[in-house]
Amino acid sequence: MTAAGAAGVFPPDSQIWRLARENVLLLGGPAAAILQVAHPEVAAGVAAHSRFQTDALGRLRRTLAAVHTITFAPRAEAEAMRERIAAVHARVRGTEPVPYDSFSPEAQMWVLATLIAVGTEIFEALVAPLTAGEREGHYRDMREFGEWFGLPAGYGPRTSREFGEYYREMLAGERLGSLPICRELAQAVVAPRRPRTVRWAAPLSGWVVAETLPAPLRERLGFASSAGSRRFYGMAVGAVRATLPWWPAAWRYVPAYRRAIRMG
Repeated sequence: MTAAGAAGVFPPDSQIWRLARENVLLLGGPAAAILQVAHPEVAAGVAAHSRFQTDALGRLRRTLAAVHTITFAPRAEAEAMRERIAAVHARVRGTEPVPYDSFSPEAQMWVLATLIAVGTEIFEALVAPLTAGEREGHYRDMREFGEWFGLPAGYGPRTSREFGEYYREMLAGERLGSLPICRELAQAVVAPRRPRTVRWAAPLSGWVVAETLPAPLRERLGFASSAGSRRFYGMAVGAVRATLPWWPAAWRYVPAYRRAIRMG
């Protein structure tokens, strides 16, 4: 295991490994994606330079592949992924409906923030609570992770506590969800047009999103918590927490993590 960590960006005993390896974090994927496109700059770039409206799940899968490669893969693979991401992002800039640039530190910080906030929330709800020190370690790891996507090292909150203040201020402000395209893209996450085989899950996905998106942004983007969504989410959380310790590794951990362990 030590050899695998030495060959990669992060060591096996890092907090980013501990959290990102858990498959149950995928439960927060839709909420993280929606929070990202709630930012006007991100939404404008996504709408103009991707097939998000018709293939939101495809973009989510590609994002997860990039996250897991940089977190768990050997450094050479992480470097290759960084180059591919930079090449794609270099084309993402424009002026309508708002000026946007994929290398904007503000937009990049927000995208990273959604991964941090949703990831820790789901981990603590389903796996285990985090101590203050573990939260700080995870935040440090995620800041280094953000640099691989182009976020300047000196931009944004420097500590976990400062990050919490930043995140609360962003949610309390009026900018998130302020464009019609933000709401359109958010709805595409819950009810994707492709693949057709997952359309049946749209109501369940909507219930999960309703309980994992923070208010008042949830309502601004067209989602509402209800007795049904609270009951469904509570049952799902309870079932996962009760059974997770007995899940086999193939169910519990993401493939990239299992590969890294085998390579070690």
